Amino acid sequence: MAGLANLLEMGKQGMLYAQASIQTTGKNIANVNTVGYSRQRLDINPLLPEIFSGFSLGSAINGDTLRRIREDFNDRQFWGQNSLMAQYTSEETLLRQLEGILPASNDAGLRAMLDEFWVAWNNLANDPEGTTVRTGVRDTAEILTQTFNRIHREYRNLQSNIGSDITSVIVDINNLTKQIAELNRLNPGNNPDLEDQRDRLIDRLSTLANITVRKDGGSVSINMGGLLLVAGRTSYNLNVDETLDSQGVGQIQIKLAGSDQQVNITSGEMGAMLKVFNEDIPNALNQIDLLALTIIEQVNAVHQTGFNLDGITGLNFFDDRAAGAASMRVDSAIVTDPFFIASSDTPGEPGNSEIAMAISSLSDEALIGDQTIGENFRSLMSTVGNRIRGANFLRTSQEKVVDHLALQRQSVSGVSIEEEMTRLVKLEQAFAAASRLVATADELVRTLLQLI
Repeated sequence: MAGLANLLEMGKQGMLYAQASIQTTGKNIANVNTVGYSRQRLDINPLLPEIFSGFSLGSAINGDTLRRIREDFNDRQFWGQNSLMAQYTSEETLLRQLEGILPASNDAGLRAMLDEFWVAWNNLANDPEGTTVRTGVRDTAEILTQTFNRIHREYRNLQSNIGSDITSVIVDINNLTKQIAELNRLNPGNNPDLEDQRDRLIDRLSTLANITVRKDGGSVSINMGGLLLVAGRTSYNLNVDETLDSQGVGQIQIKLAGSDQQVNITSGEMGAMLKVFNEDIPNALNQIDLLALTIIEQVNAVHQTGFNLDGITGLNFFDDRAAGAASMRVDSAIVTDPFFIASSDTPGEPGNSEIAMAISSLSDEALIGDQTIGENFRSLMSTVGNRIRGANFLRTSQEKVVDHLALQRQSVSGVSIEEEMTRLVKLEQAFAAASRLVATADELVRTLLQLI
């Protein structure tokens, strides 16, 4: 009877675990389109057989281990490459905004206004006594200064907007690390669904910054830019530390809250924003300021040596108090009366146009290193354009890498309807076999009872 009881027990356990496996398989099928879901399996292992009088009476099974199918190596590769792809994507977007402030083909852009400014002086050289051409020089110069003002203002606005975005992303990072630490506390090693939720949070975190993830049993630790942000049940917040120079241009560092420890974020959306904020925009502003100050200095230097129609000399054309593009202005005397513009190098010669010609010819002189004003501006445009092309190339290449890794991860963890349906049929057959074993044991018991 002990053997028959053991037979009944094996049949019962077989039915229970086949049923549990069927439920797990059904759950997999139901989540076939759930992003970040890892297929699950119920492990079934034999127990040691019972020994009675030297004979094995059979064995039962143990199937209480629910396991999700996941490879940590694939995850670590994906997180690293995903961070780079987010960096290149965000970098390209931000650089295109930077380029949009200096449209090379726009008739109202800086390049066009520089050309018109030199042409206006050339027109004055051809007609030094003309009222219209003098007014044209003043008006064109005012539009040029307004263009420099606008560019500087828009660069500052872009930097300010990126700074706000950086602050928002830091809030997101702090929330994500807090949630990950909370999931560590809940010990998701015993719950595949919680593990999937935690990995989805890490996926999101990898798009924001460069991270290193280390798993220890049911817990994970996360290092970002050389500092530990998640350690078991504890998470550490980040802060934004921004400083402004005398021109209002900002620099941002990301630091561990409550300390001066700087987080070295080099990739992800945050890495791209920090690079554009701290490097690209200040460099562009410095170059625009250099252009503006060079024009002011060189034009004033020539203009001061000339004479206007009334024989007055020593006048500035631009306000020499300007500190850069933001404060570039035409001298107030010339704004009031364009006849103060000097065009002659000799007093009492109204038809003399040597000064106007000299200022017009500044467009062809190497005033910034070995570059003319126009060449220096084109160099700025070329630098931004090359950065955009580089970011575009890297983004396109990185998308292929990330797509390949995502497919690899999906091939391991993803749900295949065909595979799950095949497994479902097998499990149903196993359940039917176990139920027949129970029925057979029951019939044997009934037969033995009838023989007694």
